[in-house]
Amino acid sequence: VFCSGLEIWWSLFYIYFYLIYLFIFSYFSWKNIASIFSVSSFSWEEVAVHSRSISSFRLLAVGAHGDLKLLEVEDPGQYQQPAIMCIHRGLRLTVRNIITLQLVVVCVFSGVCELRSVRVLSFAAGRCCVLLNSDWLLQLQWRQTEAEPQTSSCCNIQLTDGDGRSAVSHCVCRDFLFVLSSSGLTSVYNVSDGRLLASVDLPAYLSSGLADDDLSSSPSSSFSSSSSFCLLQVSADLSTAVAVTQSHAAIAVDLDHYFRMYPDHLLCAAPPSRPALRPEHQTDQDSLSSSNCSRAALGSTFSTDRSWEARLASMYSRAQQAAAPSSSSSSSSSSSSSSWSSSLPHTGASHQAPSSAHSRVPGGGVTVSFSVPESSSPSLLTVSEFSAQLTFVSPGNRQTTVALWDLESGSVSYHQAEDEAAPVQRCGERQHRLLLKKAGLFQVLFSVSQQDLLSRLMLFGSAATVDAVCHLNSWGRCSIPIHALQAGLKNRQLDTVDFYLKSKENLLNPAADQPAASGLSLTDSTHTDLISELCPALDLLCSAVRDSNSEAQSRQFSEQLLNITMNFVSTQIRSVLWSVVSTDEDADVQSCVDVLDRYVTDLRSYMKRFPWPAGGDTSSTSSADPAQEEAQGDEWEQLQAEEVVRQSILTNQIPRAQAVLRRRSCPEQRLPALRMEGLRQVFSCLQRRDLQTANTLLTNMGFSVTKQLHSICLYTDDKDLREFVVKEQVQSVAFIKEMERLGSLPAARCAADSEEVLEELAGQTRSEEEGGLWRNLRLDWVRNWDQSCQTAVLLSRLQHTELSSCDSAVLWCYLTALHDRRRVVDWINWHQETSSAPRWPELTPELVNNNTACSTYMRENILDLLARYSSTVHHITSCHCSAVPLRDLSCIVELLVVAHDCFSLTCNMEGIVRVLQAARHLSHTYLAPGEHYSLLVRLLTGIGRYNEMTYVFDLLHQNHRFEMLLRKKSSSLKTALLDYLKRCLPADSEKHNMVALCFSMRREIGENHEMAARTQLKIIESKAWVVDPELKSSLVKVLGLLKDAAESFSKDSCVRQASRCVRTAKLVALQLHFLNQGSDLRVINLRPAELLNAVTSLPRCYQVFVVSEAYSYSPDWAEILYQKVILKGDFVYLEELKRHRPLTSSLFEDIFKKLDGAPSSVTSNVKRLLTHCDDVYSRYRLAYQQNLYDVTKSLLQDAKTSSYLNDRLAS
Repeated sequence: VFCSGLEIWWSLFYIYFYLIYLFIFSYFSWKNIASIFSVSSFSWEEVAVHSRSISSFRLLAVGAHGDLKLLEVEDPGQYQQPAIMCIHRGLRLTVRNIITLQLVVVCVFSGVCELRSVRVLSFAAGRCCVLLNSDWLLQLQWRQTEAEPQTSSCCNIQLTDGDGRSAVSHCVCRDFLFVLSSSGLTSVYNVSDGRLLASVDLPAYLSSGLADDDLSSSPSSSFSSSSSFCLLQVSADLSTAVAVTQSHAAIAVDLDHYFRMYPDHLLCAAPPSRPALRPEHQTDQDSLSSSNCSRAALGSTFSTDRSWEARLASMYSRAQQAAAPSSSSSSSSSSSSSSWSSSLPHTGASHQAPSSAHSRVPGGGVTVSFSVPESSSPSLLTVSEFSAQLTFVSPGNRQTTVALWDLESGSVSYHQAEDEAAPVQRCGERQHRLLLKKAGLFQVLFSVSQQDLLSRLMLFGSAATVDAVCHLNSWGRCSIPIHALQAGLKNRQLDTVDFYLKSKENLLNPAADQPAASGLSLTDSTHTDLISELCPALDLLCSAVRDSNSEAQSRQFSEQLLNITMNFVSTQIRSVLWSVVSTDEDADVQSCVDVLDRYVTDLRSYMKRFPWPAGGDTSSTSSADPAQEEAQGDEWEQLQAEEVVRQSILTNQIPRAQAVLRRRSCPEQRLPALRMEGLRQVFSCLQRRDLQTANTLLTNMGFSVTKQLHSICLYTDDKDLREFVVKEQVQSVAFIKEMERLGSLPAARCAADSEEVLEELAGQTRSEEEGGLWRNLRLDWVRNWDQSCQTAVLLSRLQHTELSSCDSAVLWCYLTALHDRRRVVDWINWHQETSSAPRWPELTPELVNNNTACSTYMRENILDLLARYSSTVHHITSCHCSAVPLRDLSCIVELLVVAHDCFSLTCNMEGIVRVLQAARHLSHTYLAPGEHYSLLVRLLTGIGRYNEMTYVFDLLHQNHRFEMLLRKKSSSLKTALLDYLKRCLPADSEKHNMVALCFSMRREIGENHEMAARTQLKIIESKAWVVDPELKSSLVKVLGLLKDAAESFSKDSCVRQASRCVRTAKLVALQLHFLNQGSDLRVINLRPAELLNAVTSLPRCYQVFVVSEAYSYSPDWAEILYQKVILKGDFVYLEELKRHRPLTSSLFEDIFKKLDGAPSSVTSNVKRLLTHCDDVYSRYRLAYQQNLYDVTKSLLQDAKTSSYLNDRLAS
């Protein structure tokens, strides 16, 4: 997928990565389809873009002889090959159900004498509309359970004068056919019966707009009435139509405004229908159903649903209608008028346009002239109520241009494709344009920057997706916003964290890609300024390490995050030190290193092997921490401080040395002091003439070797040392001269690790001229090569007669590494010939033991050959039984994988069993003890028998390397991992989340979060109810888990589970509200018997609804109102309840039944409560029962109620 920074619907963007297969296939497989099935044209079936469960797609093709073929494209999966070769190997064209319809037969029965043309107008949801001979419409319906299609309709359309000859464009939208003639006259037909429903005269409408406005200021003044139209498209809501001319001009029309101006052009307007005033099955005129029916018939705005949700929906609808902009007085009334399409006869309610959809086209229409090459012609057009997107193509697709026209502002944005590009046909209503080039498929998106695109992809997709998009578009890593890092830490997505840090890896050294000698330095910003940009991210990472380390189930994530962060900080320190090119920057660099060193100090306390305790020297303290005990047993504890520093630098284990030195309270525990000691040891090595060790020390500390040696030569007063350093440089120059001399000679044996190394350094492929790399050498290539490396490079050019003078160890290693069996055997045989000429160096047992670099197979042959001679049997056959090298292990693993494949293909069960036995032995004996976890994963996934190899899961889990399995994206591995976790680690929610996140198992993620939340609630329930900070912290954690669970469920369309989590989250939020207000009222973990007292104690009405929804409890409103209103006089509570639900007569009766034991002081509350009873008779009857005669008397004397009550009492 290629994306160039332009417009996107963010919620749908990542689904295109899956549907992209279909779009690629639609263009490149055309020749395959046409050649196999003799097809002249085809159309893809429109599918719902949001449906992720689609595994196959269908296309309807028109045959050369007037027949239709229904073809299906299936996605066979990742590892299957396509049946027909197309541009993408992931798609396969299968004729699972080819439907052939001889349209000639259909047309004969319909009265068509001759079939001249067939055109598919639309194909959506198994239903197609086909145009025959430009005047017949055929509708067919394919159902999943039926092999043959059903004919829905076949009718003749009533063409107006000239339509049949001049029709240039057809489009079907919502069961209406729009036909555009070259003169600009558009006719609208019903696709079911072919009736002419309406007509649109574009030139006349445009002329009326010109007459109303000043010609000099009208955007339509440049439009020519004599233009020949060629393309038409209508928006999905039927509010907007756009027509394009051959002269690269276009007109947009608000159809609602058009038919208000020309109502007589709406030929078949259906009379408005009103529902009956009374329901069909009338029971009670006072019932709610009867009221709703009357309200709908009269168009009344009164709503019987007085809930907060209903009111919010009503306000939202009115706001949407009011938000529709108007550019003129005529369009300002559009929001209050119904759509023109509502006046047309419909086959179903689904065709009604949304009430809030309004065209953004100004009244009178608007035109535009596109600035495109003259040779181009309009090809594809998509229209919405906001904008129109048009693609222009030229012969050979050499100047393809995509134009986006904003209908409200009139502005046009262009994208002209480089090189050849063909527009790709696709389905759906969204305005996206896909262009097919030789390099692949590109998506054109308007008004979106590259940074914004990648940021959105990071939030809604994954780091792997962003990395893939950057790679495909050859984009460098841009600056990723810190909220992407926050999201990655929240969801525990280590790939997102790693990608964020990689985007910042060159922040402190922008010239990292430049050679050190170029002299580039930071001029605009100092290191101190730049490090301030990293501090917020590093603070966030340190906080995440600290928080996750405090939870037992998150320790593994904490260790992984710690490893990533420490590596990043260490890399930044090396980068800063390497970038120093002048003494002026020393203070700035030192300040930057100090800041980074503080983060190293903070993070080291969480390291498993070498932690820093929280209080200085630990020699007098005891600790039961296993990590501390392991550190106390470090073999470096027995070394002197100078030797500890030396070993740590040479082996790149400086943090380990700092941990040891801190326990001794040595000053070298700090990085500056350690570096000074390292520099002193460099000088000491040079005094001993150990240049190789000095170079290694300088390189591993991040210094420039050339710069430091140059400084030593300038400032030392040791003449011998200065001459030694200069001599080494001279020797390097002499070595280059020798290489240049040998470059003119033919190669004796081309070494894979000699010329390829030179090619990599030169950054170019092998020169066509023989020896080209050998004649273009640079001193900085070889300055750090030791003598053995230089000799190995020269060996590839030395002739056979010159080999006897070479170093025997280097020569033996060189030949065995090349697997040069002929010369190795010749050397061994010569060694036994006492009278032969000296053409090989001396061969000793130590040389063979320490310098053999070949495979196990060749090593065995060498040992067999040497075993024939008594002089070397005990010495050599002894180091081969105690060595296990990594390259041999890798070879063994690959051999076992290949052997398993061979035995599986031949169904050799005995061989498979032997491979599995060998794999188990190799894993337990060599791979796991040697910490070769990558080989362990390769062995597991290569063989693929997960049920028989669960011990590998155990080994990786025990050694905290379980996450290495998640890098392998395999459905079978996913199933095996889930099965293993359920059987062996059912309580390890951390690993469940890791697996679920890796494989995008949103539902499982939600289940894990919900289970963790409910477990935490159970823990709270098991303790005494005491309001303290720990309780609040636990509830905040539960609330976060429930929010995450609801989000995960919703992403996987698990509505019921998401709603359940939302209800519980509201309950927890309510509990936190009470605690923050100082109340100890408990609403969580309530038993059924406690619910009534709990809801009665709640001060607000909405809180009762929250509790009721969370527990699926129907509250006793009569009891609640008795307690709240009658006894306490809280009429605010009553008013709040009335906003949520009506107060029925039965509710008042239930309340009054509870008044028998009420004190006499509540009489005033009872009388006031009665005023809220809308049923006058119930109010009178209840007042009479309670002997409230003053109330009954006032009701009988009131003119508004007396007549009604007298009639009721009389009956």
